[in-house]
Amino acid sequence: MPNDPLQQRIGEKLNQGRPVAFAAEEADHFREALREALGVTLDTSPANIADTADIFDELGVDSIDVFDMVDQLITRYKAPIALEELPPELLRGDAGLTFAGFAQGILDYFATPPAEASEEEGSGGA
Repeated sequence: MPNDPLQQRIGEKLNQGRPVAFAAEEADHFREALREALGVTLDTSPANIADTADIFDELGVDSIDVFDMVDQLITRYKAPIALEELPPELLRGDAGLTFAGFAQGILDYFATPPAEASEEEGSGGA
């Protein structure tokens, strides 16, 4: 959907850098894009990926799969996503992490400032 205005708007927001404030419809669109990317990665229909499915144990996702999904999102939204800054629990597979929790974790990652900004604000001699 290259002419999808919602997709273009999300791409523009991602290109402005973190933090990103997604409207509800943008967050829903992004979750479904993530579900589609996971479907491609796992060679299954996105409809087979339930919100309650344990992404790592039940679906068999590993860190390489996460990188593949994120790469698909980079291509889809034409926006940079710093893989090395993703929270470790989204890469290594914390026990019981559902697809819904994983998707929310990705959205939460975008809602936070980059590590450099928060480290600079927090440093000041301790």
